[in-house]
Amino acid sequence: MSDEARGLHRIIRASVRDMLSAFRIQAQAGPVTDQALEGILFRAAHPVVNSLAPYPAEQRAALVPNVVRFMLAAFLEEVTEANGSAPDGLEGASD
Repeated sequence: MSDEARGLHRIIRASVRDMLSAFRIQAQAGPVTDQALEGILFRAAHPVVNSLAPYPAEQRAALVPNVVRFMLAAFLEEVTEANGSAPDGLEGASD
């Protein structure tokens, strides 16, 4: 994995971690409204989108599948860590 990819992966993991933390905090007070969820998602997406801004549009479009894959892997890692275990084969899957 290149240094750029590692940097993007780090930003994505931090964004996902912050998103889940914000959601959990909101959920403690009761059901999370659609408006609150939209705000949480927007704030989580902002650093990821900004990290892609320096790239030309064509390159950003080519990066989208990897960004989505990183986000989903980071989400699974955070959720499984919170539950105390990882599904078989997930350990180190996004590294």
